[in-house]
Amino acid sequence: MSGYRDDVREVEREVGFTFRKLLKWALIVIPILLLLGWGLQATGIITLSIEREVTQHSRQYTETKASLLEKLHSDYLQLDAEIAQLSADDGNEEKIIAAKRAQQKAIAKRLRTEASRIPASQVPTEINSFLSTH
Repeated sequence: MSGYRDDVREVEREVGFTFRKLLKWALIVIPILLLLGWGLQATGIITLSIEREVTQHSRQYTETKASLLEKLHSDYLQLDAEIAQLSADDGNEEKIIAAKRAQQKAIAKRLRTEASRIPASQVPTEINSFLSTH
């Protein structure tokens, strides 16, 4: 029976020794791996959003966004024409004009948002000039 107890005591001592060794190596290796990963990500070698970047810069994505920008711009101009027509009339259309101006503000905000989702070089020039003035 004393052989069994001696074996148990030896295992108990070795468990502590092993745990300390593993903890020491973990405290060395984990920060090194974290720094290495951070460094690779900071230099651009590894990006976690590669798929998102590829999608945003793909031709189909940018063409779709550009056509959406042009449609929103034409909607804005359509509202401009309607406001001009309502202003020319002698009726009391202030509420309608105010509603159309609110629609224009929403369209302008959406134009800015959508234009920021594609590279600036891909935004149509008329939209760029529109956004710089509004």
